[in-house]
Amino acid sequence: MDFTERFDLYKEGGMINDSDIEDILKVIDLFKNEYGVVLEEENAAPFIAHLCAAYGRLVTHEEVDEVPEAVMEELRSLDSYAESLEILEKVMNATENPLNETEQGYALLHINNLIAQFKETGEWHTASQAE
Repeated sequence: MDFTERFDLYKEGGMINDSDIEDILKVIDLFKNEYGVVLEEENAAPFIAHLCAAYGRLVTHEEVDEVPEAVMEELRSLDSYAESLEILEKVMNATENPLNETEQGYALLHINNLIAQFKETGEWHTASQAE
């Protein structure tokens, strides 16, 4: 299932706007086009919810605690860390609304979890694998 219902609820609640939805749709397209995975409620709800909340916090200037250093250290030790960073950079380049450093840390965690999840199911494909 796609994220239409989630977007409608968040938009009704004033949490996101049309520009935010466009950015999130760009991220969904990026994952489909670059890695062959379709982000849906069933497999990517935490990541998409984070992006919606992060875009909402950009407007309200709400601060969130940084990702704990111990968590970041563990993340940096994973084989998928470099790929997660690369994808985060692509996300930042594809979207109009910039995430601050703290939000990028959380997005990085979600991206890493998505990579692990899709590799485990065999759904993860890079452009170079498709050639």
